[in-house]
Amino acid sequence: MYQDRMLIKYGLAAMIGILMGFKILPPVFTGILFGGLMLAFIIYAFNNKIEDALLILPFIVFGEIFFRGHARAYLPYLSVQYMYIIGFGILLAKNKLQKKNFHFPPIAMLLAFFVLEILNGFLAEKQIVTRGIQTNSLALLLPALWASFYKFSPSFINKLLDNVRIATVFLAGIVLVAHLQGKIDYGNASNSDASSNMAPVQLSAYLGLGSILFLISVLNPFDKRSKIIQLIFLVIISTLMVLTFSRGGLYFLGVVALIYLFFNRTNLGSYFKFLIFLPIGLIIYNFVVVETGGKIVDRYNAQGASNREELVRIGFLIYLEHPVIGIGTGNYNTYIKRNKLFALESGAHNEFVRVAAEHGTIGIVIFWGFFLALLRHILIRPKPSKDYGVYFLVLFALITVHNGLKVSVQPFLLILAIAIAPIGASTKQMTNVSAKQHRA
Repeated sequence: MYQDRMLIKYGLAAMIGILMGFKILPPVFTGILFGGLMLAFIIYAFNNKIEDALLILPFIVFGEIFFRGHARAYLPYLSVQYMYIIGFGILLAKNKLQKKNFHFPPIAMLLAFFVLEILNGFLAEKQIVTRGIQTNSLALLLPALWASFYKFSPSFINKLLDNVRIATVFLAGIVLVAHLQGKIDYGNASNSDASSNMAPVQLSAYLGLGSILFLISVLNPFDKRSKIIQLIFLVIISTLMVLTFSRGGLYFLGVVALIYLFFNRTNLGSYFKFLIFLPIGLIIYNFVVVETGGKIVDRYNAQGASNREELVRIGFLIYLEHPVIGIGTGNYNTYIKRNKLFALESGAHNEFVRVAAEHGTIGIVIFWGFFLALLRHILIRPKPSKDYGVYFLVLFALITVHNGLKVSVQPFLLILAIAIAPIGASTKQMTNVSAKQHRA
């Protein structure tokens, strides 16, 4: 019965995604739809319906990249970031921050970093760039601060991650439309045609997260979901991800898969299960090669990372020139062109490098130190909280290195990494979706 409900949910999500991908709804209605979801999140937060708010969050997060492209005239580019700030600001205000509930002291470092972003913002050369960075930083801080006082129950985690899988299927349905329509001109770079005109580099982060969750579901012996259904959607989503020609998503999937194997190294069954992916991987490879006329091989053999490695090098060069406090919040873009370090204005596309260039050693100690402290905090947790915390933190870091701090999936991942803290749950509880929902 549960498998039937799951298949119905996935099928419905795919159908809605396909309909959205064909752009049957005018942009104004797309804006109303996603604007309504964000308003619902804020209303739930105001009424302190925490779990209801969080359960619709994956659909907002995974819809962001679509409405950014299709309803840009009707919703601000940073709509979801504003929603994070308002919604979690309300939750922080309505729920007294009791010391007994505080479980993540390193959050003080992220708070200190945001103060640094504000103070160093007085050196801004372009206020619009600096305000955008500060908005993203605040949208990261407030959810993380809230998560520092809140722990997810095992049953709620499963419901939330189920919704992430459903949201991924929805997004994959949108992407699939591009391939149903054809007319994709494959080259040697990330392909917006194959991404239904969504940003392919950002899209790979979303599809990468979904692929990872489907992979873990297939490999986890305690997960009672249909392995066949999960495997089918893993193959479809991973194939669409590869066809975007953005290499990031596949790298994310590979790194987390290796971490999963390491954490389960004493379980030979996990290694044997990976054998089934060899023929599946070969089938996907052959399909993608034929579909792209062999261009996918050229893409993965191409040297470099679309100037990203050059922007990283420049970032550390700036750090060496301004090692104490950096050049100021948001000034990387203009600095590199003005000083003829790069041909045009560009962001660092890597938040850790941006912090080093714009905030110097002080920024490195606070910002990088926060994530090292979070990793240490996660590693002392018992299984499975430790494992899932590492998966989400590593994925956050990989996306942040690949994209910078641009998409709303990053605060969502940080919430998961912090709030999946042990509350006496066993591994079996962690993966038993039929467990009774815990109300905080």
